[in-house]
Amino acid sequence: MAINSDQIWSKFYEQITEVVVPNFDKNKQVISIAGTTLNADVINADPGISNSNIFDIGNLLPAASPTYSPGGDLITSYSLFLQNIDLGGDSNPALENQINIAATNLNASQENFSTVQGKAYTQYGTYKTVINPTYAGDFDTWANTNYPTYGAAKSNLNGAMAAYDGLMTQRYGAGYATLQASQAAVSAITGAKSLVASNPYNMGVKVGSVAPAGSVTVLPGQENPVLPTELKSTFRPAYNIGGGLPGTFTSWQTASVAKKFPVSVKLSGNFSSGNYSDFGWSESVQASYRSWFSVKLDQQASYSAVSQNWDQSSFDCEISFNGMQQFPITPDANWFSPGMIQNYKDKLLSTSPQFFGEGGSLNVIPSSVLLGYGLKIKIKIDNASYSSLKTAFQQSASLSVGVGPFNLSVSESSHNYKSEFSYDDNSSTLIIEPENTNIPFLLGVLSNKY
Repeated sequence: MAINSDQIWSKFYEQITEVVVPNFDKNKQVISIAGTTLNADVINADPGISNSNIFDIGNLLPAASPTYSPGGDLITSYSLFLQNIDLGGDSNPALENQINIAATNLNASQENFSTVQGKAYTQYGTYKTVINPTYAGDFDTWANTNYPTYGAAKSNLNGAMAAYDGLMTQRYGAGYATLQASQAAVSAITGAKSLVASNPYNMGVKVGSVAPAGSVTVLPGQENPVLPTELKSTFRPAYNIGGGLPGTFTSWQTASVAKKFPVSVKLSGNFSSGNYSDFGWSESVQASYRSWFSVKLDQQASYSAVSQNWDQSSFDCEISFNGMQQFPITPDANWFSPGMIQNYKDKLLSTSPQFFGEGGSLNVIPSSVLLGYGLKIKIKIDNASYSSLKTAFQQSASLSVGVGPFNLSVSESSHNYKSEFSYDDNSSTLIIEPENTNIPFLLGVLSNKY
């Protein structure tokens, strides 16, 4: 019986879940599996680089698909959720109108401040590195003198916040204090979204751009990393990664040196079409992956499929790692509160955007990252299919090869590591061993339903 690429992907998805998330609960969780090579530099010797990657992974809200893809970002959606909580109380039409106007002014002031702050911080960096390298003053001191627009935007935002908070307290009384504190924890001035100063809600990072966190269009680790000399220090909302990552990473490195691959995903035996509702998704959701075997020449923009019909009885693809595990990744409790969501998800303004349920921006929130380290791929298939695959993989020295989510190359991949391809014509077996980059693969994320 012939099997196709979708069935192989489904088997891979199933096996990754069984190995890495053995206690998966489809009623409370969903899993998103990457369809391309993603690097997770979450344990770099430079904490700023690690923090940047931890933020990128934890803050990205997956789209409603088994295929890991951007669906939004947590800090923005959570902040908007807090702004749309309806605490109830006596409704005064005149006061309601004033609150609506104040809320509009506050949103505009927040957007303006984030834009001005990003531009000012970029100018501050240029001033310190190019114009006056000996300058020792902090950002606020410099901006107050050299970038008056920043001070004006900050003053305007503080005024808008004070006006809004005053009206909300007038309407809802002391019950507004908790909500006000939650909103302050995510603010761009003194909260998690501050770019310019350390506080209890953010963490130091090193990034290619100091622009405020916002709309996410690229997956974490998908693009080539920025050179260390081009990185800039700034801040991002604080996130934590647990699960004993440092010790586990050391054991993975030891296994790599010894060329041991103790964890494997075996794609053989029975294959079936993907039923992703078994992994928490609705019946209407479908995965979208490239062909399991694919190739791309340098001048091509994307990978093209190699034959998708393989004999089930002789198909055997084993993907082995020096280590593979899930690690909890969570927004810091100082600025993010699951309790606020649980307590107020059903108490929103009638004009509120959709946050929960299918299509809601906060429907699923990452809780764990699925990491793999080191890689060895062994493919054993029937003679005819082996010859076809070998021909496809050897057609050019500049060819990049795709096996499932892994981008591989005889020369080098988009992430600058070489792969060794070994062919055994007698047994119709291909073994691929990429050079270890000392950076884990981001295989996917586990998310909680809200």
